[in-house]
Amino acid sequence: MSTRRHVVMHPAFFDRLDELLPPERSADATPSTADFILHELTSIIETIANDYEAVITAIPGETARVLVTTGILMTAIAVYVNLTPTGAIELYWLEIER
Repeated sequence: MSTRRHVVMHPAFFDRLDELLPPERSADATPSTADFILHELTSIIETIANDYEAVITAIPGETARVLVTTGILMTAIAVYVNLTPTGAIELYWLEIER
């Protein structure tokens, strides 16, 4: 049985999200930052919190780790994480493919 872990967001994660997606859904149906938060991020946080060891991949030569997944609105999502000194999982960077 896995233990649920605490997940926190680094401000850089949201800065990156703002770089990748517009603040409003576009006429061509490009998802907005709010769409990502509502439809993708909740599931990502739950997956990481509940199954960290099973779903996170180590990056060779780095302390960071990554979750690569698909989404409802996105074709591919890579979320980069670090462990904090308190043992929380910190999401700090994001790559998406629409």
